[in-house]
Amino acid sequence: MIHYQKGTYARDGVRLGATSPALLHGAGFGEILYHNGWELCHLDLHLDRLLHALRSYGVPYETVDFHDVVTELLDRNGLRGQPARVDILYPLDSGTATPVVTARPHEPKPYKAYRLCFCEERHLSALAGHRTANGLFHHLARQRARARGFDDAALFDMEDNLLEATRGALVFEKQGVFACVDSPYRQPSIALDIARRVLDILPLRIPQDELPDFRHAYILNSLIGMRPVVSLGETGFVPDADACNRVSEAVLLTPAS
Repeated sequence: MIHYQKGTYARDGVRLGATSPALLHGAGFGEILYHNGWELCHLDLHLDRLLHALRSYGVPYETVDFHDVVTELLDRNGLRGQPARVDILYPLDSGTATPVVTARPHEPKPYKAYRLCFCEERHLSALAGHRTANGLFHHLARQRARARGFDDAALFDMEDNLLEATRGALVFEKQGVFACVDSPYRQPSIALDIARRVLDILPLRIPQDELPDFRHAYILNSLIGMRPVVSLGETGFVPDADACNRVSEAVLLTPAS
């Protein structure tokens, strides 16, 4: 896979300093974007969030013409006209942070329904308000969930209030009312922000023991749009294709199926 780093397109690995915070501590910020085959979805929203995070922590950074860089990467990796995942990363090295950009194939699964288990461990951080590169807790929770035959794991705070899935925001519905998790420890979600333009979604605290009160559940991120969650722990939910299609069309910039 060819990637972009410091003005160069290279096939060998990303280079980091031996004592850089990125290598030693997993320090950095990043965004995951979807290229639907003809358009890079919501680049402006992702860049706004990414650069705001860098400024919030006083990190000096350089920018490039990301649209041109991604277009070149798609060509060099043979992905023009195909669905692709694009990562824009700012690993923290010595001095000014510079972007690393990658593009790789992505297989859409527009009919997939998700099964989630509970993650029994807890991990809360003020950094949850930004998309950081240090996602070890989420990675391990999802890895364990998949080893048990689930698609993802649901994360909770110290009082057993739902936060999110490891790979996306969660939305629930009952009696025509949509609700999302309201917590400073939930990661920001552009897909959820876009869903709020389509659906009237209220921010709520959602305790674990109140999950059976909801009829529908959904998982959202920038690569999948919005897909149904059919089970979360021992609670089952009825798939809602209409809401999923309406939101996915706006997130992925593709016609609803």
